[in-house]
Amino acid sequence: PLPHGIRPETAEICLFTKDEPNLSAEQTENLYRKLLIQNGIRSISQIISYKTLKKEYKLFEAKRRLLNRFSLFLSDDRIRRLLPSHLGKHFYERKKVPLSVNLKAKNLAKELQKHIQGTTLPVTNKGCCYTSHIGHTGMKADEIVDNVMAAAKVIATKLPKNWKNVKILHLKTLKSVALPIFTANISNLDE
Repeated sequence: PLPHGIRPETAEICLFTKDEPNLSAEQTENLYRKLLIQNGIRSISQIISYKTLKKEYKLFEAKRRLLNRFSLFLSDDRIRRLLPSHLGKHFYERKKVPLSVNLKAKNLAKELQKHIQGTTLPVTNKGCCYTSHIGHTGMKADEIVDNVMAAAKVIATKLPKNWKNVKILHLKTLKSVALPIFTANISNLDE
């Protein structure tokens, strides 16, 4: 988790849920909406059951509208493996893969906030550059610095050889050029 949330309060968030037995799609969505309200979670804009996803978002155009409408997608960890075939490759190409959340967690508010205001660093075997969101343009400079430092500490602990595997760190917005904020020493590059 980052010290300062990376999404503005107005961020649109979608939650995909498991279908509950003996309930319609609408009843399932209402059940989860009540569960979120009971736990004090009001930041989720829309809840979509798996049944609704399969029925209403079959067409490419519907999936594209869904993709463009939300800044973050969360999914019940019980249906996570079923989503790729229904969402399509454009969700994965645009790096809007739904994050798995445990909707049966004892502290549901903490579980959801961790994903909503935290960040991820998806590491694939394609290339050597990876991107992680650590803030937004509405944040103060001090808050962004705190987030960069917190993310850098975690990245260093997760990598083999710690910082020796980090060559360069850039800070960048969606439309700006990359500003280098860390460059490894030449001695680190030789190893």
